[in-house]
Amino acid sequence: MTDSSSFDPARFINRTRLASTAAALSRRQLLRGAVAGGLAVSGAAALSGCGVPGAASASDKVKVGRAGRDYSDTEKKLVWANWPAYIDVDDKDPNKRPTLDAFEKQTGISVKYLEVVNDNNDWYTKIDPSLVKGVDTGYDLMVVSDYMLPKYRKYNYIQKLDLANIPNHKNMLPDVLRSSEDPGRLFSVPWAYGYTTIAYNSNLVKKPITSWADLFTRSDLKGKVAMFSEMEDTIGAALLAIGHNPSKFTEAQFNEALDYVRKAKNTGQFRSFTGNDYLSDFQQGNTAVTMAYSGDVAQLGKKNLVTVDLPREGLVAWSDNLVIPNYARHKKNAELLINYYLQPTVAATLDDWIEYVPSVSGAVDELKKIDPDAVEIPLIVPTDAMRKKSYGFMSLELSRLDDYVSRFQQVTGQ
Repeated sequence: MTDSSSFDPARFINRTRLASTAAALSRRQLLRGAVAGGLAVSGAAALSGCGVPGAASASDKVKVGRAGRDYSDTEKKLVWANWPAYIDVDDKDPNKRPTLDAFEKQTGISVKYLEVVNDNNDWYTKIDPSLVKGVDTGYDLMVVSDYMLPKYRKYNYIQKLDLANIPNHKNMLPDVLRSSEDPGRLFSVPWAYGYTTIAYNSNLVKKPITSWADLFTRSDLKGKVAMFSEMEDTIGAALLAIGHNPSKFTEAQFNEALDYVRKAKNTGQFRSFTGNDYLSDFQQGNTAVTMAYSGDVAQLGKKNLVTVDLPREGLVAWSDNLVIPNYARHKKNAELLINYYLQPTVAATLDDWIEYVPSVSGAVDELKKIDPDAVEIPLIVPTDAMRKKSYGFMSLELSRLDDYVSRFQQVTGQ
């Protein structure tokens, strides 16, 4: 375990907490940018309609990744690919990243931190040729969304973590370890964990919204609702609305949910199926009701912009994750960095900046010391009821997912 004694988060958490900080907004919008380009993706299962040939066998058997020569003991460095605006920065110098700077100082490992992941599909397309050839991608660590994990694993593109280098692995919360995409978290560790929920403008919606079913059926909301273009988000909400579990559903239940979406769309219930511009439209008053990502709307800052912390039927949960690609040159160094971010104080500092849900045991207590106001916000520190009623989207085989995405796109016209 690395020593965090030299890292004092209080030195850096002096910023004014604003509605939808630039860090949360720009990162989450970029994450869902694939949809704006016409690609619908699922939020908790593998992406399949990307048009990129993989090195998969005919079998869906999951393998453990391929290791190359690890130079970590002689080369104290690593290369890390992350999304833009997805890490803490110093108020006075945006080029400084306090938690990462502290890691370098403590370990002597130099980190080349690159904000080069702008779209899950584009990123996969970029690294796939190297992985197919069996050569180093040039990256030792990368952040990908949960729905991509089964794809990377099926194609044998990411390595199993050596837990001897990650003793803080035990610090992950039980519900995080129970990932349907990576049970026990042997291939991935969450960088951010969040929910898909509802937000509405009380100046435009007079009766409070309390459920997912409201978005699909309430006549006073007709033509005012923005749904997400991602299959897992909107189908997940539909499944909840009609009484099914997004974590475990049948083909018949999927068909029922798809018909539920189709009926609402055909009757003019939805204003749009939206991607990376949803929050801007909502904040400007162009949209009265919207699906929303918890980190985007944890603090909207205006009384008329209301978040539904827990819709009656529950929440859709998701995560973005640290993974190590095959043939990484500095695997051990990457694992030491993963271990570092699984420390409660470090995790709390990161979560306070990106405004997502702490997934590390003890991080909430540390967050109380760093930013007492943040722990009072349920979309940052969920209640027990929220945790009990949060559901990841069921992991699907690629062929099944491809079918679901295609049929969903036909309904939404994306």
